[in-house]
Amino acid sequence: MNDGGFMAISPLDPARICYAGNVYNSGYYFGVSHSSDGGSTWEHDTIALGSRGWAVAFDGVDTNRIYVGGDSAYSYPCLLISTDLGTTWTQSRAGLAGVVYALMTIPGDGQLVYAGTNSGVYISTDAGATWEPTTLTRSVRTLVCDPAHPQDMFAGTYGYGVYASTDGGTTWTQMNDDLTCNKVLMLALRPGAENTIYAGTEGGSVFKTTLATGVSSPSSLVPRPSSLVISPNPCREFTNVSFGSSLLSHRSSLSLYDASGRLVCSFEVGASASLEIRTSGLKPGAYFARLTGPAQTHTARLTVAK
Repeated sequence: MNDGGFMAISPLDPARICYAGNVYNSGYYFGVSHSSDGGSTWEHDTIALGSRGWAVAFDGVDTNRIYVGGDSAYSYPCLLISTDLGTTWTQSRAGLAGVVYALMTIPGDGQLVYAGTNSGVYISTDAGATWEPTTLTRSVRTLVCDPAHPQDMFAGTYGYGVYASTDGGTTWTQMNDDLTCNKVLMLALRPGAENTIYAGTEGGSVFKTTLATGVSSPSSLVPRPSSLVISPNPCREFTNVSFGSSLLSHRSSLSLYDASGRLVCSFEVGASASLEIRTSGLKPGAYFARLTGPAQTHTARLTVAK
């Protein structure tokens, strides 16, 4: 291959690797290479479609099933599916629009496939046979999801930064705080006690953000307006947490978590609309205050200064 290069490792069998790119010889050809022994040996195939390859993904259930995507004639979508580890390929792009820059499957799900194109994010619920657009219509270059909670996913766009979805791609919200370059070419997620997302940008920089886990439901990754008011914030000795009386009940409680999701302390709220928290004994850093009632939960960020 002499142009481009995109690689995927099977989530079910790490010895299986697929590499997709372009071969140019007086015209573009789709080049695909795959290995079944961890890269020790490779088999190569050039698909004479006049297309270019920009994305590759293994199926979430079938280790022989591979998806590759790109463009045909520079602007039309190209999506190819192999069910025999690259021996034969079938075209499938019904409903797709734009150049396919990213493909994502969900481990354990053999039907759900996501495609990021310069027309937005598309979802297939029938293993790539047909596609439906989502509400994200920006040019998407990369897709990644939380492996523990795959409904939480992130899209890197060219010119508009990072978008997040907590409902499997149905709705999307921008999350660009402190991201100074919005041309995002690659995203990576490192799971753990703290999920860390890395964004590689065209500006030559890599950015990262850490999402605390355990603070609320697994889907609560996108910042939402909070009904909690914390002041002062940042704080040193103490802070006051106030909340509307409509949020209170005799079963409400306020909990404070550190950035890793560990419970630091908890208070019964009672009938008061505010609560003072002594923070002088806490280590400097980020914390999250969570008000939990019988019908709703509200979370706000707290910073303890040095």
